[in-house]
Amino acid sequence: MSQDIVASVSDLSLDNAEPEVRRSAKSKRPTRAFHSFAGNAAQASPTTNMYAFQANYQTPKMNDNAGVFTPKNFNGSKLASPAPMASPGPFGMPMSPAPVGSPRLYGADYGNPNAAPDSTSSYIIPSHRWEEQNLFLTKAYDAVRDVVPPLPTTQYYASDNGICDPRLMQLSMNMIPSDQHIRSATKLPLGVTIQPFATTIPNEVPSSGEINGGEQQVQGSAEGPMRCKRCRCYINPKFQFTYDSKAVCNICQIKQQAPYDYSSAIGPNGQRTDAEIRPELSRGAVDFIVPMTYNRLPEKATRPLHYVFLIDVSTLANENGSSLAVVDGIRSSIDYIIENQPKCKVAIIAYDNKLKFFNLKPELETAQEYDVNELDDVFLPFYQGLFVNPSESKHVIDDTLNRLSSFITNDKYYHVPQVCFGSAVQAAELALETFTEGEGGKIICSLNSLPTVGNGNLYLRKDNAHLHHIKCDNDFYKKLTSDLMTKYIAIDLFVTSGGFVDMANVGHPTLATHGSLKYYPHFVQQNDEFKLVNDMVSTIANTVGYQGILKLRCSTGLAVDMYYNEATGYSDRDVTLPILTKDTTIDVLLKYQEKLKSGTSMSFQAALLYTDVHGVRKVRSLNSSALVSSNVREIFKRVNQNSVLRIMIKDVIRTLGDCDFPKIRKSIDNKLVDILTQYRGLVSGNSSSQLVLPESLKTLPSYMLSFQKQDLMVPNQQSTRGNDRMYDLIRYQSMSPAELLYKLYPQIVPLHVLLEEQDLSFYDANDKLLQVEKSSLEEVSVRNMHANFTDGGCYLIFNGDRIFLWFNPHTNRLLIQDLLGIDPDFPINQITLFGGVLPETSTEINGKVLNLIKYWGQMVNKTTLPVIPLRPNIDQYYSYVMGHILCEDKSINMVESGDNYILSLHRQIQEKIKKEDYIKISNKSQNDDIHQKFVQF
Repeated sequence: MSQDIVASVSDLSLDNAEPEVRRSAKSKRPTRAFHSFAGNAAQASPTTNMYAFQANYQTPKMNDNAGVFTPKNFNGSKLASPAPMASPGPFGMPMSPAPVGSPRLYGADYGNPNAAPDSTSSYIIPSHRWEEQNLFLTKAYDAVRDVVPPLPTTQYYASDNGICDPRLMQLSMNMIPSDQHIRSATKLPLGVTIQPFATTIPNEVPSSGEINGGEQQVQGSAEGPMRCKRCRCYINPKFQFTYDSKAVCNICQIKQQAPYDYSSAIGPNGQRTDAEIRPELSRGAVDFIVPMTYNRLPEKATRPLHYVFLIDVSTLANENGSSLAVVDGIRSSIDYIIENQPKCKVAIIAYDNKLKFFNLKPELETAQEYDVNELDDVFLPFYQGLFVNPSESKHVIDDTLNRLSSFITNDKYYHVPQVCFGSAVQAAELALETFTEGEGGKIICSLNSLPTVGNGNLYLRKDNAHLHHIKCDNDFYKKLTSDLMTKYIAIDLFVTSGGFVDMANVGHPTLATHGSLKYYPHFVQQNDEFKLVNDMVSTIANTVGYQGILKLRCSTGLAVDMYYNEATGYSDRDVTLPILTKDTTIDVLLKYQEKLKSGTSMSFQAALLYTDVHGVRKVRSLNSSALVSSNVREIFKRVNQNSVLRIMIKDVIRTLGDCDFPKIRKSIDNKLVDILTQYRGLVSGNSSSQLVLPESLKTLPSYMLSFQKQDLMVPNQQSTRGNDRMYDLIRYQSMSPAELLYKLYPQIVPLHVLLEEQDLSFYDANDKLLQVEKSSLEEVSVRNMHANFTDGGCYLIFNGDRIFLWFNPHTNRLLIQDLLGIDPDFPINQITLFGGVLPETSTEINGKVLNLIKYWGQMVNKTTLPVIPLRPNIDQYYSYVMGHILCEDKSINMVESGDNYILSLHRQIQEKIKKEDYIKISNKSQNDDIHQKFVQF
């Protein structure tokens, strides 16, 4: 079947270029030790290294010029390509990069500006990922030259020549349709995806302004950065300056006088002579340091971020060990704050059926505990010592955590099963409001069971299928969420119970305040403690600011239709972000206000006003632009699949309605059929029986099929608001782009196959770009189907959150020895990875796996990823995990397999084409005055 569908899918590109001929024959490889499925003995070779040295190996070619990135030679405005690492030569001596012209990875047209744009040839996701990564090994992404940005599962260097890195902000269409009629004919959304603090390469966003002696010195004027007087757009590289010291706004095209202290001479090229020394005039992404007039309370100075740690110490939490794990997580988090966020302050509160406050004043030798039994109207038993600088009160904090550990372990007679979660959050809110005077902060809370006492009591709620919605329907949690948003307080929630906790309600404050929700079903201390501790530290390490307000501005003719944001009610109101992390991502849908002129440039600016964790008020300005066109072929050619996919999923979530999931899946199928039919009817012009997929949307059907098999979309005969479904729902609204794609389609890499010397090694000196030889692409590209798993194989699987190491009793023991450093005779069912960490064994395969783990961690912005054994008939969670990994197999709920799904779409497209049932483009738009109405599921 897979061969049939591959043969039926055309590789026709928008340029009608000839598809690349993929040869199945592999180059001959040198004899070396490898792992056989026949037995547990290794096939020896004369060499002792598992990957013997290849004398004919050559390094990828690249241009040799002064703009090449190296750690010692970097110019952000002239970035050309990443610098490769020196390759090993004979006897371990390094080799220099070879001259231009190598055929190893690229053809003869590489570097030719008139050549057809680089593209991948496969609609199969695993192959597509590796092919796209190889495309960006020897070149940097350039917004002017490259048609569309790479998918988030690709690492790449990017230049900022006035248009920001697409990881920070990207459009769903890099060629804007000239009117609503043409946009609707594509059946695609016109929108923007914004991840303001995404990790970029190179990882720097310049600042305009300086901080000296604790005071914010602002360039431009005392009122702050220069802005348009009409639309309030911030100055950016697209501003045009005239010889009479006037500036023309690129958003509203209004001419205005530039401030006197912002004047500069204009060069012969029409550009300001100081453009290179002012980042706001040369860079698409910049941080403006702003004066006190931009503060939430203009008469008061901003403060560093304040944290409140809330610990569930009820009976169930103590028995399963989650409360002890949370205590360890707080201890590690405090250490991180002391080292990296020294100005921040912390408070610690424990709760069960009462609230336990701790006085952490540095003058004390031991901590003082104050118990509060009044839960309906919470209050603070003391003021001084509730929030402290952790470096000054480290000894008191350690004593407090030791006392909590002793209570959890030894004082079991005093443990109670009740949990006052709602009152505990109110207490933390009151503490932050009192100490920061309404400036905001962050609550980090654990929860192990359904709240049963105090405010927010949910003991009457049960998990059933009678409620046909998954919205928050508890008045207390609605009001609590509104209060937290008003006071710029976010909450991170760590749920450690497999029992029903009504996550639709208790998780609503986390969703609305853009906090992080982590779920550990059936928490087992031995298996889950390491991940919980690291997740808790990661939520702090990823925090970059708070008190955020986001606004997107567009050139005349376009406007914001809605921000996909729960707190704003999916409206066009500016988005309030109580907390900001590196993963914070906002998707925006745009609408037409008038017809656009073809050939003109549309500008977009996302401005984020926020306070960083150290208390400095800033505005992050992200700028991008795109040309307008009425050519449907060019529009489809420049579609950005990542943004389209995110908006489609967000629209499904927004319109879940009565949770009729079979109906929702059918509407998703219809939407994909409409998109592909429009492409077939308007662009491809191919009358053959082959399925023609747009070059820019080749993997969209596979990702959307996988979405239909997720926990969120499981039929609700038994449960509508179960923990798994609600956790899935909240994650989809808060995940970063890379994490979303890995969750939808986990990546599987086989470790038992023959790999080339340079496979799974970093190409560049900064350890960012992972390379795979072209001859190895077929072997490392494993589709997520059960039939592709080999008995006796060994696989590394990444789902965006965890890494699974798949092996079984037939796996070669010498491979396991090289990988894990254990004795070959050690029983398979007794193998454990302490702390979820892969040991370093100094073997070739172990080094490659460590590189792969590091690469994945950089992709999803995590410093540590737990590695978990996944063994059939041994691990209890095996069936559940594999059910999510094998997303191309037919699901238990009878959702089609990947190949059959593509064929089903193909049949429906052919029927619509025969009936000419698709939108045809007329010469004159008839819907110019109608706002964009995208997918109404």
